[in-house]
Amino acid sequence: MEKTRKQEKNPITTLLAWAGKNRIYLYLSVLCSFISGLSTIVPYFVIYRIIERVYHNQLTESFFAQNLLLLAAAIIVRFGLFAVSATLSHKGAYNTLFEVRCRVTEHMSQVSLGSLNERHTGEMKSLLNEEIEKLELFLAHHLPELIFYMSGPVAVFIYLCTVNLPLAFISLIPLIIAVAVMAVMFRGTNQLMDRATRSIAGLNAAIIEYIQGMRLIKAYNMSSKSFKKYADAVDDEFNVWKEMSLKMGPPYASYVIIIECGLLLMVPIGGMWFLNGSLTGSMFILFAFVGSLYLTELRPLQELGSNFAQVLNAVKKCNAFLETPVFEKGKAFPSHYAIHLKNVSFSYDGQKEQLKNVNLSIDENERIAIVGASGAGKSTIVQLISRFYDADQGEVLIGNINVKDIDYEELLKHITIVFQKSFLTSGTVFENIVMGSHATLEEVREAARKAQIDDFIHSLPDAYDTKVGSYGTRFSGGEKQRIAIARAILKNSPILILDEATSAADPENQAEIDQAIAGLCVGKTVIIIAHRLGVIKHCNRVAIVENQTVQACGTHQEMLEKSPSYRKAWQNYSKAREITYEFVEEIQENEL
Repeated sequence: MEKTRKQEKNPITTLLAWAGKNRIYLYLSVLCSFISGLSTIVPYFVIYRIIERVYHNQLTESFFAQNLLLLAAAIIVRFGLFAVSATLSHKGAYNTLFEVRCRVTEHMSQVSLGSLNERHTGEMKSLLNEEIEKLELFLAHHLPELIFYMSGPVAVFIYLCTVNLPLAFISLIPLIIAVAVMAVMFRGTNQLMDRATRSIAGLNAAIIEYIQGMRLIKAYNMSSKSFKKYADAVDDEFNVWKEMSLKMGPPYASYVIIIECGLLLMVPIGGMWFLNGSLTGSMFILFAFVGSLYLTELRPLQELGSNFAQVLNAVKKCNAFLETPVFEKGKAFPSHYAIHLKNVSFSYDGQKEQLKNVNLSIDENERIAIVGASGAGKSTIVQLISRFYDADQGEVLIGNINVKDIDYEELLKHITIVFQKSFLTSGTVFENIVMGSHATLEEVREAARKAQIDDFIHSLPDAYDTKVGSYGTRFSGGEKQRIAIARAILKNSPILILDEATSAADPENQAEIDQAIAGLCVGKTVIIIAHRLGVIKHCNRVAIVENQTVQACGTHQEMLEKSPSYRKAWQNYSKAREITYEFVEEIQENEL
């Protein structure tokens, strides 16, 4: 059974909900921004009063000094509260970013591994880094700045309405036109932002692949431009932002010009009314000075608006991942470890079936090899057993309990997978073996001894404290494999899956890896995905996967007799082992 974490649909409400207890910092920041914004009216008011006194020839030193002090106090309040607001908003923002990243990473640990496998590495990196980082823009900057830039002009407009209502509304005409221009500018930006998000995810994935494939690129003397996938990703990112700049540049320039042209209305209209006697001289000065300038305080809102679209998109991306179904708590893991697949069918895309009507029984403590051509479905079978994916039809049972009913964490705790490509983190060798358990150094060393890797680890500069990040490229494939086997030995789970665990072995350590695997398999239900058929000698039975199902299952000798495809595969394997290369013989002849 699955559940979906529901979030409120409004992105801003969702983001504030993620902030949790940190909302208090954001609310206090908004309050400080509001008061700071209101203080922006004071300089306009003070200058207007001084100009009015000068116009009427009534300016005195005391009046000038009082207003100067008022102006100084307003400036101190404005920038002081704005600094406090920025401090509070950043504290709330970074705490919220931490909470969101924890929420996303925790969710990653609860969703099926199949769901994560379907996402590009670059996409997940973009989500955890760039997309979540965009939330800081809104919480630390946009939210308080929106209140700051809005409160002052609104207060000025209200004051102007008390002086002369018609002229106050005329002063809004540039704003109305500017808003219309902004509406045109932001039309269709959702599609552009989606493209920008996809392009940055694709670029991240291409960069990661480019770095990982650097040896190949250098070996074949390829430049970054000749690595087509990377070059295409860079071009796609450039084209998206070029299109966005061309689309938004002209309207933005128009917006800036319009919002600054208040004088074009205030001076002629106000002057005409002043000459007609319907407007006093002081009112004309007020509207000519304040009425033409206060809207310029709104100019930064355009930048907030363009960035706000990115923030909303980031919230939607985070929320979409957090709504990925997670597995509910279930039953305890059974005490018996026999595995049964009953009429199991599965498709990755819901259209083309990868497995169809698979039936397979694996006894407790049995060792079984799963063989078949590439793409036949061998790895899919073990992914269904470990519940990376759920079967579309049929049942996957462990100890006669459907894996869907077993608690997911318990299921993963009782299944160990040694993958074909061993992964080492950038931490120490000790951390790579202990991998989340609370084992002591002696327990880790014992596992390493059984994996035939303890002597090698002690030859490293800092033994078990050697950082893999600085030394990792010098580990051979076989050494990485034995570290992974030591990790599996330490976990000591009753069900063991080996995904071609000897693929990275070289002749020097093949015997050591075989010995390590033999020790690892004792007392466990073992499933081996076999490409090298030599591993079959360690197995009780062989399951043949072809035509989207398990065609046959039996001992090695039985499969040689009953399965033509297996017999042919074994003959090819035996013949391959006997191949000698002609150039070796030629070298030997030349030496003679």
